[in-house]
Amino acid sequence: MKRNRTAFTLVELLVVISIIALLISILLPSLKKARAQAKQTRCASNLHQIANGLELYANTNEDDYPAWSMAHVWGYHGTPQDGTGGDAPGAAWTERLHDDGSLPGIDIYHCPDFPAEIPVSYFLSVKATWVRRARRAVRRSWVRSPSAFVLSGDCTNPFFFRPPFGTDELHINDADLDNATYPCLDWSRRLHVQNTLNVLFGDGHVQAHNGFRANEMTYDTVRMGIPWGAL
Repeated sequence: MKRNRTAFTLVELLVVISIIALLISILLPSLKKARAQAKQTRCASNLHQIANGLELYANTNEDDYPAWSMAHVWGYHGTPQDGTGGDAPGAAWTERLHDDGSLPGIDIYHCPDFPAEIPVSYFLSVKATWVRRARRAVRRSWVRSPSAFVLSGDCTNPFFFRPPFGTDELHINDADLDNATYPCLDWSRRLHVQNTLNVLFGDGHVQAHNGFRANEMTYDTVRMGIPWGAL
């Protein structure tokens, strides 16, 4: 009388385990890349919403984008802490968009590829008008090539952040990141897929780049191809 075999042999188990291990080794890099792409897509979505907020703000503020200021702690504006404890008096540009009703809360300003303890990771480009006109706000109509003008993006310069992500021991978690005195797009610290950073341009489009492209970008409101350091 024949017996029905119900158990796997050791060899069969080892073969199954080997196949599973092989499948995991094949799938894990794809899953990791998919997660990274999802984070970059969320970051781009945040920047698109910031672009819409900046346009709404300019529509109701004589064509000006929000003005930059000094270092600000999110939520201190209009409270007894305004102007105290390292917070400059007044509002950050991010708070101005929030107070104006152009954007919701602080979550929109955080790129998911940044540490969770950094609430604001995007900057506002202001150096051109600060150098040319000593004005703290960029006027939308002054930008001659909106599709190339760097308006915002990932701020990765370590100067703006505390260790371990940054180098400034005394810095607060600034809600008013801008490039008036320091470049914000630090191409040596590229966080996204294929070693890129997300850049928001003046016409509202967002594109991933791994460095400054003179034929596609400019920090100047007037001239094409001008890097930050040449302003």
